[in-house]
Amino acid sequence: MKNLSTLFFIIFSLAFVACEKDVVIPEMGEYSVVQVNVGELSGLCFNKDKSAFLTCGDKGVIKTVTFEGEVSDLASYSADMEGITLDPSTGDIYLAIEGAQAVHVLSAPSYSEHKTAFVVQEAVDGYYKNSGLEAVEYYKKDLLFVGSQKYANLWQYKKDGTKKSLVSLSKFATEVAGLSYEKEYDLLWVTDSKIQKIFLCRPDGTLLATYDIPFIENAESICVDRERGCVWVGSDETQSKLYRITFSF
Repeated sequence: MKNLSTLFFIIFSLAFVACEKDVVIPEMGEYSVVQVNVGELSGLCFNKDKSAFLTCGDKGVIKTVTFEGEVSDLASYSADMEGITLDPSTGDIYLAIEGAQAVHVLSAPSYSEHKTAFVVQEAVDGYYKNSGLEAVEYYKKDLLFVGSQKYANLWQYKKDGTKKSLVSLSKFATEVAGLSYEKEYDLLWVTDSKIQKIFLCRPDGTLLATYDIPFIENAESICVDRERGCVWVGSDETQSKLYRITFSF
């Protein structure tokens, strides 16, 4: 029995190592840019059928943006919106609200009313203030990723406000400005606007690759698009921009 247990352990270990070796690190290529009429563009994600983007801005606006940069209004209310994500199972929109250090939810399909889903108490108690919540991203089932500028924190929260985990990415990042999760590959993409980089990680914060983006002034949001062979990055500038960066996936 002991020998059999040892054999199972060896097989499992080899399978794990093989899985790790099978990770293909995408290579970054050329980029193009389009200006978008979204004031202080800070959040970016696909809409439900992935035919366009949902975006949000610091001044409390939520808009739909096409891949060509055409903009239409979706909703608005007074809040410092720094990140946006969509629950694919319900169509509900979740927003990272910096001033309140909270995650708000707008229920589908009307998106006419918002409510607080939960507050990140560590950001409140730690007086993160204007260095607080910057990103939110749907993970799986009822879990969300939440990121902050201060300490480059990455939380996992249940939608009911139960905190599941917290890791800091400060070993390689100065902040978590934007998040994009790929369920099929279990990969998490992170933007750092301060040092102008994109990081490719595992959900536990393990760093896999780093990409330099000195051509993007303020990379506050990101959306991975394998179908079109690119990664989209939203830049919060005087005139907001949407960058399309090709990647060899």
